[in-house]
Amino acid sequence: MNSGNPITVSLTLAADAAAVGAALAAARGFADTAGLAPGPARRLAIIVEELVANLVDHAGLGADDSIDLALIRHPGHVVLVLGDAAAPFDPRLAPPPTDVPPHGGAGLALVRAFAESIDYGCSDGRNRLEVRIAG
Repeated sequence: MNSGNPITVSLTLAADAAAVGAALAAARGFADTAGLAPGPARRLAIIVEELVANLVDHAGLGADDSIDLALIRHPGHVVLVLGDAAAPFDPRLAPPPTDVPPHGGAGLALVRAFAESIDYGCSDGRNRLEVRIAG
């Protein structure tokens, strides 16, 4: 791992069916490059997959909309930043699932469980979600 400057990957994804796979591939490549141990690498992949899938499947974004994704490796942790123009939604306020439906529903609970911290804001019509993960 680089102990000097943070390792950073940034990309913009079309909010379409290919976004989840592209984001997951970027997260896995980043984890390898950043020297993440297997546990933090898996948690990062799950968080990226869940959050991007939620944007594509539930946020009302169209294929012409974009999702900004940044991954930053600092000593001891990784920061994931997502930006989008969907309706404001603070995942910290989403109620936990009372049961797990057969086709999902536990994604945000996983994100909250795996994250050290989550910060959300909306400004100028853009959501900004920052998730800090130990690693």
